Amino acid sequence: MILLVAVILLLLVGLLMVYSASNAISREYHGGSYRFLKMQALWCCLGLIIMVCATFFKFRNYQRLAWLLLGIAGGLLVLTYIPGIRIKHGGGYRWIKIGNYSFQPVEFAKLALVIYMARFLSRNSDYVQSFKRGILPSLLVLSVFFVLIYKQPDFGSVVLIGTVVFVMLFVGGAKISQIALMAFIAILVATIEVWREPYRWTRITVFLDPWKDPDGDGYHIIQSYYALGAGGVLGRGLGAGMQKLHYLPVPHSDFIFAVIGEELGFVRSLLIIFLYMVIVWRGMCIALSTKDQFGSLLAIGITSLLAIQTIINIGVVTGTLPTKGITLPFLSYGGSSILMSLAAIGILLNISKAKSVKQRV
Repeated sequence: MILLVAVILLLLVGLLMVYSASNAISREYHGGSYRFLKMQALWCCLGLIIMVCATFFKFRNYQRLAWLLLGIAGGLLVLTYIPGIRIKHGGGYRWIKIGNYSFQPVEFAKLALVIYMARFLSRNSDYVQSFKRGILPSLLVLSVFFVLIYKQPDFGSVVLIGTVVFVMLFVGGAKISQIALMAFIAILVATIEVWREPYRWTRITVFLDPWKDPDGDGYHIIQSYYALGAGGVLGRGLGAGMQKLHYLPVPHSDFIFAVIGEELGFVRSLLIIFLYMVIVWRGMCIALSTKDQFGSLLAIGITSLLAIQTIINIGVVTGTLPTKGITLPFLSYGGSSILMSLAAIGILLNISKAKSVKQRV
């Protein structure tokens, strides 16, 4: 119940802030103030329906469906490479067109990969400390998805999913030495890839000192600083923010937390962070109290996914992490993120429900 209340509160705040952040853009480009609000409300309603369905769908069934879900995720990612179906946005082909709507396949892939890893680790628990039999097979599968996602290009999602995988391997019982070695190799490869691509290297230098190029590459993060600073303790007031008016990039999506900081202030921003902490706390409680190993690993994976994605988004907005376009769960505008995040919460609720039934019996 606590988990559900926290999620609903975040969805309501998200609707409010999406409208506040997008109404000016909506009027300018779509002829009305409510275009993004209406779409977000639609996605929230559909997402809640999916969440309810997932709540009553036994989580153990995902063990049997893991390969099917993985296949669907892989197929959707492949579609981002097909002209006429893929959509270019933000410098990459990360979206596909479905009728009059668009969908970001990586959002589905994140959840599918968490389900796959939970299945793999629970079924191979006796061999998890063996690299050849316990880790290598999963890495081979994951590498295919990492390549598909990376080439879109979407380096940030690869980092996000990779971090979640490391958490699941650690909880699943893999050797610390093996995890450390893989982490070292991953960091080395990531460093090389950042160095190879000028725009990624620029993001690192801008992160270290955005004031070196305040009117160029450092412009957006500086505008985020201005928004957060202008908000002060209690904020300018709902709807009174200025940085959303063509200063912040996609203020209703990736930088919505900057709009929250400016309009609602430091104290209310902390309350929102507290709601995320409640979700993580409840997710961990569900994972620790579940006797089923698959269910426990699945809860850990889902909770880690939501937690790390939240940390990355807020870290980018506050300038504590390099710029990367990753949405803030439950708050940012976007159907793909909302649908998959609520589906993940539905799975968590089902794991919790199954635990409660077992305890009563």
